[in-house]
Amino acid sequence: MTEKDLKILIVDDEAFIREILAEMLEGEGRAVSTAENGAAALETLKGDEDFDLVISDMNMPRMNGLELIREIRNRGRNLPIIILTGNDEIKIAVEAMKSGADDYLLKDENIQDTIFLAIDRVMEKFRLAERNRWLMADLERKNKELERLSFLDSLTGIPNRRYFDKVFEQEWRRAGRSGALLSIIMADIDDFKSYNDNYGHPAGDECLNRVAQAMNHSLNRPGDFVARYGGEEFAIVLPETDPEGAYRLAEKIRTQICGLNIEHSAGRACGMITMSLGVASIVPSVEQQAAHLVEMADQALYTAKNEGRNMTCISPENQ
Repeated sequence: MTEKDLKILIVDDEAFIREILAEMLEGEGRAVSTAENGAAALETLKGDEDFDLVISDMNMPRMNGLELIREIRNRGRNLPIIILTGNDEIKIAVEAMKSGADDYLLKDENIQDTIFLAIDRVMEKFRLAERNRWLMADLERKNKELERLSFLDSLTGIPNRRYFDKVFEQEWRRAGRSGALLSIIMADIDDFKSYNDNYGHPAGDECLNRVAQAMNHSLNRPGDFVARYGGEEFAIVLPETDPEGAYRLAEKIRTQICGLNIEHSAGRACGMITMSLGVASIVPSVEQQAAHLVEMADQALYTAKNEGRNMTCISPENQ
């Protein structure tokens, strides 16, 4: 858009001033509408979102220029505003600038020259501000996307260990405040090293991805989440869940992983990819660290591995 393409609203209670300004601006190719006071201007703006600039007198009946500025800004309208003022109203014009006007213009014999300079100046300032707002919004969006990606495991697309540590700590504190149970499931793909050795790392990556998606789809509540804890190990956080509820979910996951029917001829369980899981629950207290719950689940997982794999074990502290 060039300055000649602008659509301008002139607001002044003097018809003569409105006509003079409209003639000047239309003579340079601008589209001009007029209003006799602030209230009429608001009605015009309400019915037309395409205005690019408002040029308003300061002193008007019903609603003066200062009130008009504040009302436009209160309504969230991002619209450049130039205030018209007399020589004896400079202090009021400065007040108008503080209230949200972008510039002021003296009503004197030079207005025919100064009005176009003022419009150019205000519109350039507005464009730069809009560009800056867009850049800042784009930067914020990109930063949020980078933060989101930093919390995702690049292979499986589910949350990574960093996200687990952050959210698990939050859930630990929340459960500690409310006195609610917090459960965790530590899960590990059985004999995964031999799977990689036998089928190759690309197949291993595909296996990890399928397992991760199956686990993720097993969760039904918004507060539950699964993360890739490291290598072939996964962690599931279950707020407000008792050991029995966590065990049922772990068994559901174990069954679903078996149901993927991923061949594993070198595995020691059943010739297919299987998973061992450890379950633990606790009501957090100030005397304990969050790591204690992870250790409980890890110990249960270790027991499941030692007792033959492809099973779920509950922490002895929950039995």
